[in-house]
Amino acid sequence: MKIQNTQYPITFGYHSPLKTLYKKGKLPKVTYGFYGDKLNQKNVTLEHLQPHSKGGKSCLENFVLASKQNNLARGNDDIRKYANKECIVRYLSQFMGVKLPDFNGDKYIAGILQTLTKLGAL
Repeated sequence: MKIQNTQYPITFGYHSPLKTLYKKGKLPKVTYGFYGDKLNQKNVTLEHLQPHSKGGKSCLENFVLASKQNNLARGNDDIRKYANKECIVRYLSQFMGVKLPDFNGDKYIAGILQTLTKLGAL
C-alpha cells in the first residue's frame, strides 16, 4: 500500500451546528475566529478549547470557530498559551442576541465562558 502526501491536513469530521450555520451563511455577523483570524468559507474549522486528545468533549461548549491555519498551529497545546482576552471578547460578541432554531448565541457565549474559566484561560 502506498501512502501519498497531500497538501491538505487530515480532518476528523467533527460536526456542530456552529460550523454548519456558518457555512450556510446563517451567522453573517461572524467574521472573526477565536484567535482574531479572519474567517471565510474555505478556511473555517472547529477548534476544541480543551483538545480531544486531552479529554475534551466534542460539544458546543468546547467548540469555537478558527481558521485551519491557527487550529493547526495550536495543535493540542494548552489554550492558555493562545487565549487573548481582546480576541475572545470580539469573537463572542459576534454571537450576542443570535437566536436560530438550532442555535442560541447567548447560551453559546455562556457555555464558552464556562469552559474557558474551567480551563483557567480567563
